[in-house]
Amino acid sequence: MIESILKYSEFSCGIVLLLFAIIQVTYRNRQFINFNIAGLYLCISFVILSLWAFKSGFIFYIPWMMYTDITAAFAIGPFVYFYLKSVLGYTTEKGPLYFLHFIPAIAVFLTIVANNIANGSFMEYYSRHHSIYPEYSLSPVVKWIDFISNFYMIVYLISAIKNIQIYLKKGGNKSAKELHILFFYMFFILLFSLMMLTASVTGSRALNIASIYLLTLAALWYFIFSFRYPEFTQKAIREARTIRYQNRMLNGIDSDVVLARLDELMEDEKLYIDYDLTLTKLSGFLMITPHQLSKILNSKRKINFRTLVNSWRVKESIRQMAEHPEKTILEIAMESGFNSKSSFNSVFLKYTGQTPSNYRKKFS
Repeated sequence: MIESILKYSEFSCGIVLLLFAIIQVTYRNRQFINFNIAGLYLCISFVILSLWAFKSGFIFYIPWMMYTDITAAFAIGPFVYFYLKSVLGYTTEKGPLYFLHFIPAIAVFLTIVANNIANGSFMEYYSRHHSIYPEYSLSPVVKWIDFISNFYMIVYLISAIKNIQIYLKKGGNKSAKELHILFFYMFFILLFSLMMLTASVTGSRALNIASIYLLTLAALWYFIFSFRYPEFTQKAIREARTIRYQNRMLNGIDSDVVLARLDELMEDEKLYIDYDLTLTKLSGFLMITPHQLSKILNSKRKINFRTLVNSWRVKESIRQMAEHPEKTILEIAMESGFNSKSSFNSVFLKYTGQTPSNYRKKFS
């Protein structure tokens, strides 16, 4: 009875995590961070469904796939590492340099498949012995790969936790609530991974299975948590950017740093939609005086505060025209930060050379 419940629970959890991975890559505005979350959940789903396949007997129809779940550990570490680097705002490797971190996973997958094809003795063992979990010790190659995989994953997890800890020290104990949550969550993930490593060394199957289930529960918790608080990751990203900006400003005002932070605030937090936004308010977000901000805008970008804000508002209104044809001109004006239709018409005509109504026709 219990065995049947576990078997169906594993299948259900595996499918749920797989769907979550698919959702991440189908977002309209998906980013690098979404691909890493998708990869992470795809790996965990693969491990859980592999256990289900063994218990249900499905794996014996594709014996060359036996033990390939170990491959996931070589990918989980890098996916977690790059996910947290993205959250913290670190520059991340892209393209070939990024994929270099996953070469071990590909190499291990091919090695295990080749070993399974060349040596099918484990199938004879399972035909004579009833087992509800795979025995990694049957093959010396698989046994050593299992040990190395856990060690490989832990190295990446420690690096990820270290990066969070550095930010928390910079930000102070009262700030970065979301970063604290991420830190403790990653600490438990590391703990469960250490359990897997211990299981590989001691040969404890019970400890290995327990650690896999705990990792699965942790993944499911994050899955539920992210739906309950969809803004969590974005808040963590904003906290990390604020901490990074504060520390860069400790060495004195750097115009390029200020302007980069200004663009982040406008792009991500859309401060311009506040029709009461003033030079004083905006400079407060940047932790400089209104005079300093005005001087930086004039010297570096040859514009004043009003021109800056209006340019962002016009961009927002154009985006809304394209994405929300059902909205009226007045609704678009208000949601873009203008406080009246007349001011919107005037500013829009100045920047585009057309009235909002005429410009909107191109999206019809």
